[in-house]
Amino acid sequence: MEETELSKRIDDLHRRFDDLGADIGARFAATDRRFDDLKADMVARFTAIEKRFDDLRSDVNQRLIDMTQLFNSRLNDMNQKLTTFMWIASAWFTFLTAVLAVSGFLRR
Repeated sequence: MEETELSKRIDDLHRRFDDLGADIGARFAATDRRFDDLKADMVARFTAIEKRFDDLRSDVNQRLIDMTQLFNSRLNDMNQKLTTFMWIASAWFTFLTAVLAVSGFLRR
C-alpha cells in the first residue's frame, strides 16, 4: 500500500469514528430525553397517587372523628337514660318502702 492510500484510510477511519461518536451522542441524547420524559411522567403519577392517599387519609380521619362523636353521643344518651331509670327505680322503692311501713303501722 502506498502512503497516501494509507493516509486516506486513516483519515476515513477517523471520520468514521467521528460519525460513530456523533451517532452514539445523538442516540444517548434521545435516550436522555426519553428518560427525562419518563421521569416527568413518573413524578406526575406519584404526585397523583400521593394526592389520592392524602384524600383517603383525610377521609378515614374524618370517619374516625364522626364515629368517635357518635359513640360519645350514644354513651351520653345511655348515661342519661340510666340516670333517669335509677331515679325512677329509687323513687319506686322509696314509695314501696313507705307503703310497706304504713301498712305495717296500720296492722298493729
